[in-house]
Formats: sequence, C-alpha cells, structure tokens
Amino acid sequence: MDTITLGNFDGIHSGHLMVIEKARSFSGDTCLVCFEPVARQYFTDNSWSRRLTTVSERSGILSRLGMKKIIIIPFDRETVEKSPDEFLSELLEMEKFSRIVVGYDFHFGRNRSGTVEYLYQWCTSREIDTIIVPPLECGDGPVKSEKIRLLLEKGELDNAEELLGRHYSVTGVVSRGKGYGRQIGFPTLNVRVPECKLLPKPGSYAGYVDSGEGSRPVPAAVFVPGSTTGPVEAHLLDHRVGDVYGSIVSVSFRKRLRSPASSKNIEELKKLIADDVENVRQYALQEERTEDLKR
Repeated sequence: MDTITLGNFDGIHSGHLMVIEKARSFSGDTCLVCFEPVARQYFTDNSWSRRLTTVSERSGILSRLGMKKIIIIPFDRETVEKSPDEFLSELLEMEKFSRIVVGYDFHFGRNRSGTVEYLYQWCTSREIDTIIVPPLECGDGPVKSEKIRLLLEKGELDNAEELLGRHYSVTGVVSRGKGYGRQIGFPTLNVRVPECKLLPKPGSYAGYVDSGEGSRPVPAAVFVPGSTTGPVEAHLLDHRVGDVYGSIVSVSFRKRLRSPASSKNIEELKKLIADDVENVRQYALQEERTEDLKR
C-alpha cells in the first residue's frame, strides 16, 4: 500500500474530506484507517449518543467517495494502552505504507501522547513521507465534529450543512408504531435510529426519505422526538406507505419548521401537521425548480 490516512472520521465533514482528498491525490493505492467505536464513545461506556455517523453510514459515505480499502481498528483497552511507537509499529506491520496523511489535530497512543510532531519524526526515521493537512477554516474557526454537533443540537441546519458539506441524515429500521398518525390522517414511518446517533433538535422538519433501492428520495414531514431513543417519524408526501416494516431507510433533514407542539388538542395538532406538510410541499417544489435550473 502506498498511502494511508488515519483518524476517527466521525461525520466525514468538509475538513475530513480535505484530508481524504489529499491522501488520494498521490499516485498508487490509498487506504483509510479508522477506529470503532470512536474515542469519545469508548470513554463514555458507549452511552454517548452524539455520533454524526454510525459504522454503516461512515462506510457508505467513504464508499461513495471512491475509497476502496478501509481498515477498522478496534478502539479497546489494548489500543488505548499502546505507546505511540507500539501503535505505529503494529500499523506498519499490518499495512505496509510509504506515505501517511493525517489532520493537524491527530493524536494517538496512550493518553493521546502521540502528536503529529512525533508522527513526523517516527516516519522520517523510516523514510516514510508524512503529510500533515492544516485546518479547514470556516467562519469563526476550523471545521470540527464537535462544532457540527452543537449546531445540530440547536437546530441550525444550514450552518451544520456548510461544515458537513452535505445534508445531515439518519439511517434506521422502519418499525411498527402505535398507529396514532394514521388515526389522525397523517400515517408515518417510524424509523428506529441507533442510540449512538445524534438526532437534531426536537421538532418538525422538511426532509426526504430514501429507501436506497434506486428510487428518488420522497419529500417528507419529519418529526424528531424529545427522547434520544426515538423513533424519528416521517410522513411521506403523496406517497402511499406500503409494507416496509423491517426495511432500512435514510432520512435527511433540510429545513427546521417548528418546535414540538405543547398543545394536546387533536384538532390543533392536525392543523399544525397540515401546515408542516404544506411547508414541505413548497420546499420540495423549490428544490425541483432549483434542480431544473442546474440542468
């Protein structure tokens, strides 16, 4: 293997993309090495529910980027306790490389004692090229996963999307709900999202549902509950919900519409949802017009 790039890569945001693009800019094969679980998740006993990408989401994004070889290193007690030298020596034995590309803030080894300076010295002594990619500045500082998490938790989709370089989405399994939405005239897909995944601020959103079967994503009025255990509910516009229980779908968030309703009056709730649906319809029409202009 000629080049490897190394990191957590949670979110595959625009800063990560710059690192990946740099690694792929060299001739020869490129391998991406990441960790599972991500460090923050490991150190909180897996109770951390703020991941920007699950394992499958991260792999899917990397595959679409054309990354053909991905190695996942278990982030466990053994990995955590390795010295920087032990970690790099085992990595080189696992995957021979002549060049390594990492971000400016990459740390590794016991107590995060491995720095990019250490990496450079270690690789130079073995005639391995070391490329340290500088931060990607956006707004008031570098693009960081934590900054994106905070924006999503505040419902600031546009700012989060700018840093991500794409629309934020969640992927989950369609499960049976209580049927309440159908009873009031707005049947929904109940999408069970992995507990580790970060949900945006509770409320209603204009979004799209993608079944991943080659068909076009369907506009949907999406509701995010106050509980991190979900489910995310999606009412598909002008699209009959068939027998999709057990299937996997992705829900992308495009525009925040409102906060959760405090009223329990059914008629008021129906009116709010009807307004959501109309707002989603107008958003989808505008999206179509924008796409037509690009063609």
